[in-house]
Amino acid sequence: MLQLGRKMAVFGGFCSVFAFGWSIATAQTPCPAIADYHLKIFDNERMEIEDATENMENPCTGVTEVVSIDFKPGLGFVQSFTNGDIYAEVDPFVLIQCVDGRAMVKNAEENKLICDTR
Repeated sequence: MLQLGRKMAVFGGFCSVFAFGWSIATAQTPCPAIADYHLKIFDNERMEIEDATENMENPCTGVTEVVSIDFKPGLGFVQSFTNGDIYAEVDPFVLIQCVDGRAMVKNAEENKLICDTR
């Protein structure tokens, strides 16, 4: 379970503690767990700005929903949709976590898709 502010998402029962660097092959780690790891890094940083809610397309469902946006300068932002899905750009990663357990992680700096189970 991941908690960002007041939003919460469940990731298919994956509960992992990461005590290793990314030198270990990420193919052995489930995509939702990789996304969860990077979102926890964002969540642990001090909040600078929290934007008001907006209507945006949910990348998990394709439906326009209300989303709250948490922004941390120098680190990135997390969009939390009303149903619990998450889209984030946490330097240098682009992350999607869907409440049904699907996820996507991309290294935007290297333009490299790490995993996508959507």
